[in-house]
Amino acid sequence: MVYKPSGCELRASERTASLMNKLKIDREIAKKLPRTWPVFFEIHGRLTDIQRKAIPVILQGQNLLISSSTATGKTEAVCAPLVERNIDINTPWTILYICPTRALVNDLYERLYSPLSSLDLRLVRKTGEHSSRSYRIPHVLITTPESFDSIMCRGRHRTYIHVLASVKAVVLDEIHFLYGTQRGEQVRWLIERLRRLKRYVSSIRHIPGNDLQIIGLSATVSETEKVISSFMGHGEYISSEEKREITRLNDVMEPVHKALFKYIKKNPANSEKILVFSNSRKRVDILASYMREKLNKFKYHVVAHHGSLSKRVREDGEEAVKNKERIVAFATSTLELGIDIGDIDLVVLDGPPPDMAALLQRLGRGNRRTGQIRVITCADTMSDSMILEAMIEGLKDCYETPYNGGSNYSVIFQQIASYIFQSPVRTRKRVTIEDFLKSNISPDKAKSILDRMIEYEDLIENEEGLRPGDYWQDRTEYGKIHSNIDFSYGYNVIDEQNGEKIATDITYVQGKGLKTGGELLQIKNFKDYNIDVKKVKDENLVKGEWNYASERILKNSSQAYAIRKYLGIGDNIWPVVRKSDRIYIFHLGGEIRQIVIEGLARMSRSDNRPVCSNQFYFALSQISNKKPDWLKDIKISSFEFYINREISWFEGKLCRPVLNSKLPHDIRCEEVKSWLNPETEILAIKESLWDENIDKTVREVCLILSETKD
Repeated sequence: MVYKPSGCELRASERTASLMNKLKIDREIAKKLPRTWPVFFEIHGRLTDIQRKAIPVILQGQNLLISSSTATGKTEAVCAPLVERNIDINTPWTILYICPTRALVNDLYERLYSPLSSLDLRLVRKTGEHSSRSYRIPHVLITTPESFDSIMCRGRHRTYIHVLASVKAVVLDEIHFLYGTQRGEQVRWLIERLRRLKRYVSSIRHIPGNDLQIIGLSATVSETEKVISSFMGHGEYISSEEKREITRLNDVMEPVHKALFKYIKKNPANSEKILVFSNSRKRVDILASYMREKLNKFKYHVVAHHGSLSKRVREDGEEAVKNKERIVAFATSTLELGIDIGDIDLVVLDGPPPDMAALLQRLGRGNRRTGQIRVITCADTMSDSMILEAMIEGLKDCYETPYNGGSNYSVIFQQIASYIFQSPVRTRKRVTIEDFLKSNISPDKAKSILDRMIEYEDLIENEEGLRPGDYWQDRTEYGKIHSNIDFSYGYNVIDEQNGEKIATDITYVQGKGLKTGGELLQIKNFKDYNIDVKKVKDENLVKGEWNYASERILKNSSQAYAIRKYLGIGDNIWPVVRKSDRIYIFHLGGEIRQIVIEGLARMSRSDNRPVCSNQFYFALSQISNKKPDWLKDIKISSFEFYINREISWFEGKLCRPVLNSKLPHDIRCEEVKSWLNPETEILAIKESLWDENIDKTVREVCLILSETKD
């Protein structure tokens, strides 16, 4: 009788063979990392999937875009081989690590300090809150886009000409936060300036080897080829299929304060780290204040974390989450990224995240030491509940949300001013600036933008060349020449007892107090742009109104696209429902399509009334569900002419920066069209089939979504 192995035995054999093969690969890689393996990987004993894939490519010196879920060791996958490649170089060398937030800079500094110190390597962080005074060239420099800009301008070195001249590699962490944004465009130009700096130093010092290795990291990235082209020129893309199971602990969505209290009351003996994500700073403040009192009886510590809280308050909150066993942290996107706050036992979603990337980041914060993410999903309204449900379901389908982005030409103004400021004499020849601009834009655009800056006296031209005008000189004095963020101004909140700053950007203050950062703060005095406050325990002493200064941000189409996929309807099907005296047409195309439809209405409708619309639908006061003429007989040329005529309206709807108004008119129009993609959107509108004969489920979802506002 011939023995035949069972299916279970075969699968076990296959798993053993796979494990042995991985172990073999790990040993081969370890041999190539004689210095860095012991300090980065020996404690784990083996590599993750993404580390096995990435390390050999990085050791070969290639540009690389890496996509892998959180907690899969991307930082080590990059730092170890980059250090190994450079550690034997006798001349100064630097790995430049760019992070989108100061909190992530601080976190990486703490994570890398021990392994790099054991190799006797210098690690430096540079942000607006932390800056090293060392004159020695760092081996690893961690910074933000704005501080990268500042170092380019102020990094002249008494021995090595410039502190960044020795950069061998640039790492762009959380690259999806940069791609398609003002800050990402700034980084693109800064990398070009870094290349030019290295070529210049090489020419006067006769230093060989000016290559710059660029590596991008992300837990979620789309448009991979465009990302590589934008930041690297060329390179490889690798990803990991390692995923963790998502376990939802609630079947019915309810407001977060009810769901969270119910969960903790049901499990009073548990000691857990709970992270609650909300979509606004004020929401975080209010929830933290309310739940602090509610959860005190269960011995839970409550903290708040968002971008308008002071450095001390944020870092105290991070430290508390890391070290306390029974804690609830309420946060905005500031804790989405890979900051080390310990092992989070439970993630709570307070409403739908703004997009799928944010959803992945938030869920990725959960229980990194196991293969399971525990989550409670919450919503205050039926519409938010439906959107969140669709987004969660969308994770299973692994579809790619269409990219919504375009050009960011106003960054060029800032980069020209910064590039001139980088010069020791604060002046550059026009031909030098034109040559710099031609690296990323056409000669015609370069000339047009320079002429416009001279016309507005943002640049002053004389026989010595071009120098910054008053506008950029003022930004230099206030330290804002290195930023492309439109600043919002508000009050600072100051503790009257010790003079420490608690928060910034507070606006519209009325009444007795605030609940900033979850604290009950009684207003004692207004002085200039400061509000002096006193911490109190009586809520009656802090009744009032306040908010945060902020700019509206354009949403991508993630939420609308998730609803379409959730309903299982084709891209050309636009469901129609009747409600009161209106019909609601669900275009489900996001804010870009919303803006195109509103623009067509403004352009074509004789009654000149605005269309009631949002990212999901638009509503019309008509009996028939037939498509009106202004949405059937559309000429792209007419719409583009309308964009040309109403450019300021379109820029406002697209949340374009204030500086856009100074761009040459044709470039402003080109930028708006790059965001609107009018040919594609108008074709989608023309080919859309308005369907009122929809099934019950689709109708119910649409009626729920009709309650959403702009």
